[in-house]
Amino acid sequence: MKTNSQFFDELSDDYDLMTNFESALKNKISFIKNFLASNYKTALDLGCGTGADAIALSKLGIQVDAVDHSSGMLQKAIKNGKKFDTNINFIESGLTAFNVKDKNYDFIVSLGNTIANINVLELRILMSTIFSMLNNGGSALFQIVNYAKLSKSGIHILNVFENDEVSIIRKYNINNNDFDFIIDKVDKKNQQKSQIITKLYPHSENDFNKIAKEIGFNIDVYGNLKKHTFNPDESPNLVVVITKEL
Repeated sequence: MKTNSQFFDELSDDYDLMTNFESALKNKISFIKNFLASNYKTALDLGCGTGADAIALSKLGIQVDAVDHSSGMLQKAIKNGKKFDTNINFIESGLTAFNVKDKNYDFIVSLGNTIANINVLELRILMSTIFSMLNNGGSALFQIVNYAKLSKSGIHILNVFENDEVSIIRKYNINNNDFDFIIDKVDKKNQQKSQIITKLYPHSENDFNKIAKEIGFNIDVYGNLKKHTFNPDESPNLVVVITKEL
């Protein structure tokens, strides 16, 4: 079992390939702009990975800080930021112990299931921190897999990527209170198999509602980034928007 940062360090070389970075970036720009108020000028991307969300925000005219605890992912993000001619401040930092001090933002975003990498206690700490970092009238956008629709145990295949050189399978082993996130890779050229595993936590709509109420956020919930109605039995994602009142 890898630590979370070790897992994503090892995954970083394959991440853009298996997620189709350029196509993902185009979609991110389209989706994210629907969550931005016209007066938003600054944003923080939490768990930026290889930079797609941060680059999308920058292309939408927002000044962006972006953090990730994986140095491998950040190295890729910096290269992608330069490739797409953006000026993003990339910072190596955990989600609950920021290396971003004394700054406030209009918009905070954490997409691509990043929030599943922390447990519910850490999620509560994070949301309290976000409340203090958001400007009045600002909002935060979270996207996580809708774990409510998955089986209660066993293996669940998330995605299979394959080309002439490599095969990559992303899957979950579902436990009682958490998930093993497993990447199986076959290097066809060298005929080598590898596997990396880390722990994820299946936060629910109820978790977000409870924490938002405790902290004082307004909250809206959707089933995807197109703002479709959330259905726990059918929606692919749980998308949460929390807003700090003026």
